[in-house]
Amino acid sequence: MVVRTGPGTGVALIAHRAIPGYMPAMAMEFRARTPSDFDALRPGARVSFSLRNGMAERVRVASGAFDPREVDLTQAPPQPRVGEPLPDFTLTSHRGARVSLTSLRGRWVAVNFIYTRCPLPEVCPRLTAAFAAMQRRFAGMPLTFLSVTLDPRFDTPEVLDAYARRAGAKAGWHFLTGSAGEVEGVAREFGLFAWVEEGVIVHSSSTALIDPEGRLAALVEGSSFALEEFAGLLRYSLTSR
Repeated sequence: MVVRTGPGTGVALIAHRAIPGYMPAMAMEFRARTPSDFDALRPGARVSFSLRNGMAERVRVASGAFDPREVDLTQAPPQPRVGEPLPDFTLTSHRGARVSLTSLRGRWVAVNFIYTRCPLPEVCPRLTAAFAAMQRRFAGMPLTFLSVTLDPRFDTPEVLDAYARRAGAKAGWHFLTGSAGEVEGVAREFGLFAWVEEGVIVHSSSTALIDPEGRLAALVEGSSFALEEFAGLLRYSLTSR
């Protein structure tokens, strides 16, 4: 997972899984044999490459969650840009309080999108488990977690409260809901889209990291990222300022 880039330098800080017999999981700088291979990378992107004599070759950005041959993405909202401020929004938490993005200025904020009736263990339950693990690991750090439901008609504050308790959520992790229009508007600001198919909400997945000034610091697409990769991104972000 890309943590930091240096456009034009051919160098990127990348959090990677353990490489058996070579190195443990860590975040380290890699240099591309062809510098332009790293120019299009952004924080949160997932990449793979071959390492030969200390240089990255055959750099490939991981594909998104959907095959464009099977899903019409022409109406998908644009992805927010890393480094740009995100619009404010206000939703209702599982505790019944109104929570706005601007009220969290001064803290890092991680945002994902889930729904409590999600039947796919590798999507919403996996994203929720990742936040639970990261909240335990970074306890005491200036980091807030927001999980926005994509099923606001069913996921009332009461339903979300029960879900939060099952997830082991502590203070500083808010499960948010609102009207269908409010939730759809927030999802679009983060580049997400969803539709109902045979009673199941099918949706794209991304996890955003917002800096203390309200700017998008990273956008992690999909739900299959490794915990150590995401932990590397958070660790660098929380300790670099």
